Amino acid sequence: MKKFFIKTLLCLYLFTTSCGYSIHTKADLPFQEIYLRSVENLTLEPGLQDKMRKIAYQTLSENGFIITSSAEKVLDIQIKNYRLSTLSEIGLYTVEYQVTMDVRAILYEGKLKKKEFTPSSPFTTFFRTTRDLQSIIADRDIAIESLIRDISDDMVRKLIFDTEETKKEESSEEIQ
Repeated sequence: MKKFFIKTLLCLYLFTTSCGYSIHTKADLPFQEIYLRSVENLTLEPGLQDKMRKIAYQTLSENGFIITSSAEKVLDIQIKNYRLSTLSEIGLYTVEYQVTMDVRAILYEGKLKKKEFTPSSPFTTFFRTTRDLQSIIADRDIAIESLIRDISDDMVRKLIFDTEETKKEESSEEIQ
């Protein structure tokens, strides 16, 4: 039984390391603290900035960042575009919708703009409903929150990995 357990652990280790997947701890983050200064809604859809702030805060915290106003790294987010489109109709009623959102994030180090990036924009999600107006609004809100969560996950991924690559490039330039 002990040999089976050891072989299983060895196979699991080899599988996770061979597929490019790696486990990152809080110590592996390129920086520990960040300040989520502003979330600006440049669209006409009310309340997007509040949802974005809440979900971005949760996502940053879940990935090991400490959010504090005294942090050296400052993140600003702009919601540039929001679009709700009709995809299909049955009779005279819309039954399928598409939600599209463009977001830009700006990372500052102190007072200097360090990096500006767009998390794999535009993000798109779909929802289908044939019910009353209240249900359509509820389904739309669920779709928007799911979309913002995907945007936040992508933004954090870019913060972690793109910043690591930038640090490696800077250190290799210093060596040369």
